[in-house]
Amino acid sequence: MRVKRNPPTLKLQPFRIPSSWKVDYNTFIELDPKILNRYDDKWINFTEDLLQISHTRYKILLDVGWYPEGDPNGEYGLELIKDHDWGNPLESYSTNSKDEIVAKIEQLLWQVGEGDYNS
Repeated sequence: MRVKRNPPTLKLQPFRIPSSWKVDYNTFIELDPKILNRYDDKWINFTEDLLQISHTRYKILLDVGWYPEGDPNGEYGLELIKDHDWGNPLESYSTNSKDEIVAKIEQLLWQVGEGDYNS
């Protein structure tokens, strides 16, 4: 017997990802943290491991998380890493705005594909 399950109430954030990128993991949801109150149980979805995407040719990794994890006073953190050199990111960015981080992610995906970080 198959149990019928309801679709998830929180949906993944859509991204425009060029074909040269591979999604390693994605738990980035559409929920805007600015609409949550500090006691909302949905803060559990704001983790340090929200999104990781790797460029298949240039060995560049885009990593996004929420820091500190689950903290209503936190913010999204983005790192653009080449050759696994986490100590020297190509780009670092932080904001508490979902719209701003989504725009920055899509901008960086496009810029890397255009060769802006491949020297």
